[in-house]
Amino acid sequence: MAKHLQVFFMVLLLKTAPLLAQQARQYSFTQYTTANGLVSNHVNAVGQDTKGYIWLATTNGLQRFDGRDFITFKHNRNTPNSIPSNNLATLFCDKKGRIWIVNEDNRVGLFDGARFTYRDVPVEMQPKPHSLFHTSIFKQDWNGNLYLLMIGQGVFLYDEKQERFVAMAKQFAIPANWVVLYFQPDANRKVFWLGCDSGLIKYEPQLKRSSFAGSNASGDPIIESFAGIHNIQAIEPIHGSKSILLFHWPYRHPVPYSYWYDGATGKKTRHYIGQQIPKEYHEYRGMTQQKNGTIWLYGLPFIAEFDTLRQSFQFVHQSAPFSEQFRFDVGLQLFEDRDQNAWLATTDGLFLFNPGAQAFNAYYLLRPNQKQPLDGPVEHVKQLKNGQIWVGTWGVGVYIYDSLFQPVRTPPAFDRWKDNMNLWFIQEHSKTGLIFLGEQTGFMKVYNPKTGKVWASQPPIFKERTIRQMAEDREGNIWFGTQGGRLVKWDFKKSGGDPTKGYELVHELGLVHKLYIDWDGSLWVGTLGWGTYHIDPATGKILHHVTKESSGWKSGNDSPTDIIRYNDSLLLLATANITVLNTRNMTHRIVSSDDGLPSNSAYLLQTDKKGRVWIGLQNGLCRWNLKQNSFTIFDRRDGIQFDNFTSGGAFRIHDSLLAFTTSHNFLVFDPDKVMHSILPPQVTITGMEVMNKRVNYDSIRPEGRLELNHNNNSIKIDYASLQYLEHGQLIYYHKLDGLDEDWVRSTRNQAIYNYLPYRNYTFMVKAVNGDGEESARITSLAIQVKPPFWRSYWFMALMVFIAIVFLYWLDRLRMQKIRATESIRTRIATSLTEDLTNSLSSINISSELAKTKIEQDHLRTRDYIHHISETSNRMTQAMYDMVWSINPQNDQLVKTLERMKQFALEQESMHDINIQIDADPFIEDKHSDMEHRYELLSIFKEAVVNAVKHSDARNIQVQLRLRKKKLQLVIQDDGKGFDTTGVAKGRGILDMKRRAAAIGAHLEILSELNTGTLVRLEMKLRT
Repeated sequence: MAKHLQVFFMVLLLKTAPLLAQQARQYSFTQYTTANGLVSNHVNAVGQDTKGYIWLATTNGLQRFDGRDFITFKHNRNTPNSIPSNNLATLFCDKKGRIWIVNEDNRVGLFDGARFTYRDVPVEMQPKPHSLFHTSIFKQDWNGNLYLLMIGQGVFLYDEKQERFVAMAKQFAIPANWVVLYFQPDANRKVFWLGCDSGLIKYEPQLKRSSFAGSNASGDPIIESFAGIHNIQAIEPIHGSKSILLFHWPYRHPVPYSYWYDGATGKKTRHYIGQQIPKEYHEYRGMTQQKNGTIWLYGLPFIAEFDTLRQSFQFVHQSAPFSEQFRFDVGLQLFEDRDQNAWLATTDGLFLFNPGAQAFNAYYLLRPNQKQPLDGPVEHVKQLKNGQIWVGTWGVGVYIYDSLFQPVRTPPAFDRWKDNMNLWFIQEHSKTGLIFLGEQTGFMKVYNPKTGKVWASQPPIFKERTIRQMAEDREGNIWFGTQGGRLVKWDFKKSGGDPTKGYELVHELGLVHKLYIDWDGSLWVGTLGWGTYHIDPATGKILHHVTKESSGWKSGNDSPTDIIRYNDSLLLLATANITVLNTRNMTHRIVSSDDGLPSNSAYLLQTDKKGRVWIGLQNGLCRWNLKQNSFTIFDRRDGIQFDNFTSGGAFRIHDSLLAFTTSHNFLVFDPDKVMHSILPPQVTITGMEVMNKRVNYDSIRPEGRLELNHNNNSIKIDYASLQYLEHGQLIYYHKLDGLDEDWVRSTRNQAIYNYLPYRNYTFMVKAVNGDGEESARITSLAIQVKPPFWRSYWFMALMVFIAIVFLYWLDRLRMQKIRATESIRTRIATSLTEDLTNSLSSINISSELAKTKIEQDHLRTRDYIHHISETSNRMTQAMYDMVWSINPQNDQLVKTLERMKQFALEQESMHDINIQIDADPFIEDKHSDMEHRYELLSIFKEAVVNAVKHSDARNIQVQLRLRKKKLQLVIQDDGKGFDTTGVAKGRGILDMKRRAAAIGAHLEILSELNTGTLVRLEMKLRT
């Protein structure tokens, strides 16, 4: 942040004829150099864009300034759209917000203030044999048309369609061999003035006509008046009049001249300014007219204001008394911004001031015909009934001024003492008009304006102690407070109005800092170390004694330096902090730096006509708004050259002005003017950083929205009022709606937020002045911190949708499994029912046949009974297999394999056969559903039984293999085999095929006579 260096100077009105001594007008400059932000002390040009930013063309780059920070733009050979050169000759901000720059090699271009990019703009220049630099000047006419003057090349108009500057020499009908040195649109007359090496030209665009000496087609008296004057380097039409100020440098002449042409009288006056500049040699560099009509001239080594009424110059000296040095070698440009601030670009930095808005004026000690004002400690300022202002000082006497602060001669009766009096207080007696002057060591002088005489004495009652304070009560009595703590009353009635008698001692207290007559006529006495006394003037009785430890009222300390009544309830005491006594309900409070007081060094108090409280501090002047409890500080940055207010007092002048004394001068200001100048503007966001990396906010501004991702969610926002002479009188508040519950008071014009949660925010910022008035419009910026995609709403919605789909799928799968289980159960039940039905039918038939044959054919009957036994056994096995397959504990194939082996053992025990089962080891870990393992087991059993009963096999080989997620069952015997084409398919083969088809398996039966039989089943595993 740029630190302000304050430079003060005095504008001294210089004339050839002697003038009466008068106070020098004091201005306050803020100076910027490389020590506080400038990239170069050599500043060639200044401009302000439509947003309010100040742009500087320097010899070391382009800079943007917002009142706090500088941003520098330089040439970078690796960046194509950077400025082509760091040495910028000039700069101009047009009404459309464009920033035009001219480089040292005459290249003209546009710099985009939003994107921070540069592009060249062509100029239709004639080629030159030598590459020379041409001084360039930009001007805009009353219609917004942009012109460029390149001295030595001519005048060019910017063509918006072609985006180039086109030559205007033919249109202006400039005579051959005339070189244009200056170009000025005249909004008053709607004409263009061209200052040339050979004379003055006026061009009328409506008539497309040019007038100049020898060819004055318009008959303009100005052209006739300036005929024969060459090398015209500046033309300034005066706002709202027909007058013109013209500057020219004659051939073979060491110094320039200025001409004033009075449009009302037609008279021309020549001015030679060289005699009024301290240095003999000088050069003119430019002229600027402010909106209020003030005209400034500047150059080597001067800056001066031209008084159009007196036709004279007010020069700013570079060695003003009682000020820090204000020095520069060359003034290069003076630019007025939208707030009427003046920016002076020089070879020694940049100077900022506002002549019209400066509210504080310091007055030094000056007598009529005195050439040099004196620096002295002022103790008292008193305005008399006749309007005169008497100023008492310590050691350098008494000074008198009129109501305009022009010095007035002191009465002759004071000639003996006027330059060496040690004055502390001046009191005008309301009833007699006598003027009492209290001095060091108990001396007192009483001046009678009617007789012109002074009574000088050292009354014994004062014990040779300094008379520090006086106050007149309602009865016309004057109270005196001394260094020794004596409280003395001059009784008006007893004395008969004679100042030589009537003095009486009332109290002996501590050193008296302040005497104050309250609205009810009572007397308040502020002392050093003894506290504050409230006294009845009629009786001298002490009504209240207020100290830090007193009962009831308490004060901030026991040494109040000033006392003032705020309203009918509140009395204010300057006790380093501020003590507020409520005289109605007998309460008190202490206001200190903890409550917003700029520092605990309050010394002087005064109220203005509107009841605002002004406080003199060690480090400036403070205005206190009691209703808002807000404080506004003013110091050297605001034109207060000496801002240590710890001596003398604070006084009212003209009822509307206030005067505060210092150890060097006295300060006078209009409170209304001070407060009017700091109305809060709309705050501008001037910069932004995301994760400590600068972001171009101007590129975000049109959208009004900033989007951040979850990895870049820490931001810093800079903001400013873009009021460049606002030195802390505004208070800034910001708020991030969505995070901050209330407004946050800013201390550095910054808002910092780290690791913002994912949501939408609105950043808001406003300014508030000392009266609690807020910016008319609150600046806002929408900020969205985007969550990671897995935290975004769309992703969450997608996840919810997927979850719903997944749950739906699970439910459907569950239902499918239920239906599949039901289907399996149905099929198994159907199969079992069929088996049972067939078996029972077979048993029933066999049993009936056995009954009929039991008596006749015993052998046949035995066969029937054997058949019944086998059928019932098979039915029992089928039911057992069904129950076994339904049990979920048998899902693993290892259980199926165990069941197969158990069945094989049973067959081996009943028949003379060897059954070998070979299974892949990893098959045991696989799972299968109820239907597949039931059908697999049934097919296995049927194939084995067929081999045992019908093939006469001795060996059966059973193999279980897993191939590409398919289970292969191979059963091969060494029996007699059969012809698969010639043998009718029995119940067993058909049953196996039916079961294979039910589970989608492939069943293959291969057999030939005398070669055995091979049954191969291939099925998918279903879990």
